Amino acid sequence: MSLQAIYAHKTIGITDFKRGDTRFIDDLSEPIAVLKRDSVKAYLISEKLMAYFMDMLEDRELTKIANQRLKELDEGTTQTISVSIDDL
Repeated sequence: MSLQAIYAHKTIGITDFKRGDTRFIDDLSEPIAVLKRDSVKAYLISEKLMAYFMDMLEDRELTKIANQRLKELDEGTTQTISVSIDDL
C-alpha cells in the first residue's frame, strides 16, 4: 500500500461530512481534506482561496498569450502599430 500525500492540516471523514454537521464550513480558514476509507477523495477550500486559485490560473493563461505574441513579434510574423492615447 502506498502512502498518499495530504495537502491539509485538517481532515474530515466522509461519513461525518454526510451527517450534515457543516458548522466548520462557516470558519473555513484553511483547506480540509475529505477522507473515505483513509484515502483523500476531495478538499474543501474557502471561497477566497478558490477565487485566488482562479485568478492565478487566469494570470498564467494571459502570460502564455503575451509570451506567444512577443515571440511572434521577435520572429517577424506579426507587426505593431503606433497609437496615440488621445485617439483611444
